[in-house]
Amino acid sequence: MIFRAAAAAIVAVLTGAIVFGQAGAEENRFRFPEGFEKGVHYATVKRGNIVEELFTSQAAVDAAKAGQPLPAGTVITMTDTRDGMLYRYIVMEKGEGWGQDVSAESRTGDWQFQWFNPDKTVNSAANMARCQSCHVSQSGNDFVWTYDRMKSNP
Repeated sequence: MIFRAAAAAIVAVLTGAIVFGQAGAEENRFRFPEGFEKGVHYATVKRGNIVEELFTSQAAVDAAKAGQPLPAGTVITMTDTRDGMLYRYIVMEKGEGWGQDVSAESRTGDWQFQWFNPDKTVNSAANMARCQSCHVSQSGNDFVWTYDRMKSNP
């Protein structure tokens, strides 16, 4: 029985099915969004030597422009460049019912978050509960800090 549990844990790690470090943790249900840069580039955020570029789908932008919640299946990808070098990718994905396993205090609707290294592998040491704790304050914007930027995207 112990061997079976250990084998399942190894398979989960090898297949990228990681668990967030948070109360009411749930399985990470998504992978790196290959081709995200072909979507809508809707914002650039600059803070000193840090440049963040944000991408999503046209369907997400259309929903924001209509003042609606972003649809299930929406992926928001942020590239984080520091001193001109890619530092990481942060990805938010919204899935139907994904928030049900999260405590009410930590819930960000049906959004999950993941940090990917420049080589597109998961940073399993990243504390994604930190992302959730910050995005909770954006409940009026479907938990997305850049929702207004989507709305004003040409």
